[in-house]
Formats: sequence, C-alpha cells, structure tokens
Amino acid sequence: MSPYKELGSFIDRTYKVVRQDLINRFKLAKVDITPEQWVILSKLSERDMYQTELACNSFRDKPTVSRIVDLLVKKGLVERTRDTMDGRKFHVSITKNGELLVQKASPAVEDSRKLGWTNLTDNEYQVLIATLDKVFTNYSERS
Repeated sequence: MSPYKELGSFIDRTYKVVRQDLINRFKLAKVDITPEQWVILSKLSERDMYQTELACNSFRDKPTVSRIVDLLVKKGLVERTRDTMDGRKFHVSITKNGELLVQKASPAVEDSRKLGWTNLTDNEYQVLIATLDKVFTNYSERS
C-alpha cells in the first residue's frame, strides 16, 4: 500500500472540521458570514486591493472571489469600484460596517485557531506549517 494515499483525505477532513467550527462560532457570535467570506474580509481589513490580487492573496480562483465579493457588496461590507485607467479591473475595499464585522468576528476566529493548536508544541506548529508549505509548493509548481 502506498504511503502517499491518504494525503488528500487528511487535508480534506481537517478543512471540514475547521470550517464547521468557524460556522458554529460565527452563529454563536451572531456574525452573518461564512468562513470563505471571512477570508476575503480579513484580507481587505489589512488593505484595499484589486479583485485579481484578492483572488491571488486568498488562494481562491477569480470566479469564486467575484461571487464572494458580490455577496459582501450586497451585505454592505465591501465596496467594489471599476478602475478608471483599466475598466476591466475592480478595486475592492472594506466598508466601515465590514470593519466592525471583522472586529466582532475576530475573537471567534482566534478561539477557533487556539483550539486547532491545542496540544501542539511550537516546534510541531512550525513543522506542520513548513510541511504544508512544501506540499503546496509541490502542487503549485505543477500548474
């Protein structure tokens, strides 16, 4: 039996439990966003950016980011404006309501992250991140 067989299964199951934990925490905090919307909002809370840059920085494809931004615009959490120099590009920025929501959601995200790192030493955390980065690079270099 191949030792490489389960890589995707382990990553997938971990993603699912982390995502569900965030969904549950957002519900308890009365924060009406999904984990995917959180990723976009948290990136925009750091700085405004073009939608294509947002896709790259959030490791999501352009159509997915476009759909998420559409929903966040409808919720009044972000604004999207067409670039005046290049009409094909869209600049996305977080609104005041979006900033307030990030502040409200941040403790839930922090608590979820703490749960994930429970019983891991600093060294185990560093090794995990380095290993996942290597796996990501291995796949990224093929595309």
